Amino acid sequence: MELLVCMSIAGSIPVVICLLLYIIQRGNYNYILGRRLLLTGVFFYLVPVQLVKYLLPKDALPETMLIGKKADSYLSGSLAFWSEKQGDYIWIPQWFNIFARIWLAGIIIFAIYEIIKYWRGAHSIRNYIFEKIEDPEDNLTYYLIPDEICGPCTIGFFRQKIVFPESFPLHPDFIMVYKHEHTHLKNHDNLVKLLCLFVLCLHWMNPVAYLLLFLYIDTAEIVSDSVAVDGCTKEKRQDYANLLVLEASTSDIRPAVWKNNLSGHKKDKEGKDFKTLKRRINYMMKEKRKGRLQRGIMVAVSALTVMASAGTVMAYQPVASSDESFEEVIFDDSSIEDFGLNDIDENLDDDLIRSLDFSQSDCVYIDSDGNQIACQESEDTYALCTHSMAPSSFYTHGRNSSGGCTVKIYSCQRCEKCGYRANAVLQSTHTYVTCPH
Repeated sequence: MELLVCMSIAGSIPVVICLLLYIIQRGNYNYILGRRLLLTGVFFYLVPVQLVKYLLPKDALPETMLIGKKADSYLSGSLAFWSEKQGDYIWIPQWFNIFARIWLAGIIIFAIYEIIKYWRGAHSIRNYIFEKIEDPEDNLTYYLIPDEICGPCTIGFFRQKIVFPESFPLHPDFIMVYKHEHTHLKNHDNLVKLLCLFVLCLHWMNPVAYLLLFLYIDTAEIVSDSVAVDGCTKEKRQDYANLLVLEASTSDIRPAVWKNNLSGHKKDKEGKDFKTLKRRINYMMKEKRKGRLQRGIMVAVSALTVMASAGTVMAYQPVASSDESFEEVIFDDSSIEDFGLNDIDENLDDDLIRSLDFSQSDCVYIDSDGNQIACQESEDTYALCTHSMAPSSFYTHGRNSSGGCTVKIYSCQRCEKCGYRANAVLQSTHTYVTCPH
């Protein structure tokens, strides 16, 4: 598989598990575990862990993880998603190709728009800051802005700040709200949401990538609420819930992707925002179990998810590249002129040449075990791999104008892990009046 496809599958596994747990558990769903699963998804979406196996010594890997005959044969005839093959392997209509490119452009524009709008909103809020408050006794640090600008919030991706309206510190539930915002700051939720936007741009064809962003927005709020009411009585939890409902009617200058739901205009009580608020209140009013069983389940699910996502390293196989010695090797099936007198090796096994299968590619390898491997040259001239080179024979096939064919035989070295080819040396050529292949 291609690297991007493997990364997309690896990132989708934790997100799908998170969604299934939510559907199955409902009221008993653990949002802290859900957040960890979503972060795991972000990691596997953006980090190409599939390349790790090519950086390890050959002996450290199971034989099934190395390039073999079946995998190489599949790669050499793999389907092209776009139209570079000029009709040879098109499996989607042209209109979908155009639609997909337009959709990709739309996702990129959406991400840029959200980032610019957030930056402008955060910059506007910074301009209103008039005082920094530090309370070493209670370990509080926050900034004040005039009332009516926005509700309590965090701004910034790296240099984060907690911002409150100037009258809000006088509220009796101020400490709980501060814990909520500080949890956003501690968890770097703004930065994670930015990474979720990058995931959308990179894996825009994967519908699960869209689900990731929306799940994380709700999960981040509920996790922050859980920390805010941790250790509080039922009455204090009820007061905090009332505050959420009150603040839910406050307007906010930030885009929906970046705001927390202590603020945000609610036009429809029965809309999605109201359901989210109801879910947050129901979750915070419940007593959480923190026993060993619950922790064990979290650890087990997290470990299984990581193992499942990391397992995609076995599916990724790069298209083999080669060094400069292969520049003169014929890789296409265009007609060529007869070579005339050829340097034919009398010791060459003619039956072997006739048995070569050039149906998938006009170049075939025979490895040290005698296996035939069809190959396809990539545009890259290097591979990210600590190569494990082994002797190999390389055969190219070209049609002659007279209807026959010419087979060139090369000796070379080939990486047993990634298929990288080097040091090609022409050994002989063999011309047939009638092509037997």
